[in-house]
Amino acid sequence: MSGEFIFLVSIIFLAALTNSTFGFGFNLVAMSLLTLYFDISFIAPLIPLLFLSTTLLIVIRSRKEIKYKSIIQIMIGASVAVPIGIAVAKYGNAQVVKITIGSIIVALALFNLFAPKMPHLKDNRYASLFGFVSGLFGGAYNITGPPVVIYGLFRQWDPQAFRATMQGYFTYVTMLIILTHWYAGNFNNEKIGYFYLGALPAVLIATPIGKYINQKFDNPEAFRKYVYYIMLVLGIVMIAKATVFILSN
Repeated sequence: MSGEFIFLVSIIFLAALTNSTFGFGFNLVAMSLLTLYFDISFIAPLIPLLFLSTTLLIVIRSRKEIKYKSIIQIMIGASVAVPIGIAVAKYGNAQVVKITIGSIIVALALFNLFAPKMPHLKDNRYASLFGFVSGLFGGAYNITGPPVVIYGLFRQWDPQAFRATMQGYFTYVTMLIILTHWYAGNFNNEKIGYFYLGALPAVLIATPIGKYINQKFDNPEAFRKYVYYIMLVLGIVMIAKATVFILSN
């Protein structure tokens, strides 16, 4: 068993565990760490396949907890934005965009960790807007999570509803991204199928463990703080990686 395979499986397990526990984080954890070893052209189509596997498991088991009215509006916004995001990836400066996204994530995390009161959205009127921004980031850089995570936190859903609703949305938008990669011919590398099948057991093991941990959060406010701390760390990682790339080129 090669070292690169063990590394990939370990990171996928960590990403799936984070995603199953908190309702987001798979793409950010996987993309941040796997790009240290693998070429992005290889992992970009592989990660959505593995992510879809974990989201489907969660959606099937937690479908009764999904906030369907919110998720439909988020999906509509994302559907409009995904093609625009693909164009941004093709013509825009990827590293500058990543620094911008990371800075927004860090700023929002810090604000909500130290502000006296978190903003509260009482209805779904802004759901499509958050979905649009998510689709834009997802189409461009496989980063669909932060805008929708922020929306879910602003709606103040309980941990179980938050986790289930995030996964319902991610399932839909990940399918769009996979279709885009398929259309672009990005699945021609035969190693993708080998690594997918090899890493799938890690997803299957991590997902129920994450659900068990999630159910232990009986304090929604404490849960939200954990989520913001994770967003803070991942945002800093995004900024650091993009900055290092710019300075080294």
